[in-house]
Amino acid sequence: MHYLAITKDMLVEDTEVGCDLYLRSYVNGDPKYVLFCCGDEQFGGDRKGVLIEGNIEKLYIPSKDYKNFFKYQEAHLPDILANNNLSSREKSHAVYHVAKNLTKEILKDICTEEVDLDRAKNWVKYTIGFILNDENAFSGLLSMTSHDYYTYTHSLNLSVFGLLFGKHLGLSTDNLNTFGTGMLLHDVGKVEVPLELLNKPGKLTNEEFGVLKRHPEAGYKILKEKENLEERSLKVVIQHHENYDGTGYPNGIGGNEIDLYGRLSRIIDVYDAITTKRCYAGALNPFPALTEMGESMNNCFDMELFKEFVCFLGPKSSQLVKDDDGIVCLKA
Repeated sequence: MHYLAITKDMLVEDTEVGCDLYLRSYVNGDPKYVLFCCGDEQFGGDRKGVLIEGNIEKLYIPSKDYKNFFKYQEAHLPDILANNNLSSREKSHAVYHVAKNLTKEILKDICTEEVDLDRAKNWVKYTIGFILNDENAFSGLLSMTSHDYYTYTHSLNLSVFGLLFGKHLGLSTDNLNTFGTGMLLHDVGKVEVPLELLNKPGKLTNEEFGVLKRHPEAGYKILKEKENLEERSLKVVIQHHENYDGTGYPNGIGGNEIDLYGRLSRIIDVYDAITTKRCYAGALNPFPALTEMGESMNNCFDMELFKEFVCFLGPKSSQLVKDDDGIVCLKA
């Protein structure tokens, strides 16, 4: 059996963790795992006291139970984020992996009555609190974003980038909630796209691309029927492939016809897509990604917002400048 380490401070006192907790020791150089607390027992102050007295920082759970542990973290995320014993990086790890698990489950259940979209809304709300109250949340969360492209990791990356960029732009807490929820759910329509098409390593045919292009409208329809999301969250879902010059899809609208959330999501969607490893292309580093966006794709974006995105990502972006035609390019 394989075991995974967790930090003791990820556990909230007087709760049932839902999976067995083990201590690790070594016998003749080989690891041995000894049961410390059963999953259906209360992890109380006495248990925590034993760990503190023994100067034990890590516990171990069977790898088969990791999903249960993510659900435990999801249920107790406010307490975890309020724990001053945890570093910003540890909190970022919890935030990211909780969302990774719940996003996979939401995408799996999105067309059923069992799907619970309040899980997404609550995660966004707690993550906003973390971002607004911890100055190290920016670096911690960005370090967690996945560089392998799956629909669920892409959706999660977009929500993380969206919330951080939204804070940079000065969006209100209510607007961050609405925007972040839309970003997390923006690609749910891909559940209606055949998996072999999503994972095709080569260029799509015109017919295949036509099938893929249906996903914004499919996602909008699926989520509209759930009746518990704000209409403006759905703007992200329906508009994240609309180009600023009107050449995008599904409705071919442009300029300020595209909602602010749609214009923001277009920038972040492209950036995350080309900085993650996909089945048909390798990942670009941030600087060449921004360069390509500014030089070859500037028709897609509200360039004022794109300039802000460049500034948001940090000092390296200062090497990008506008040429005489207003196109962002490498400084000579």
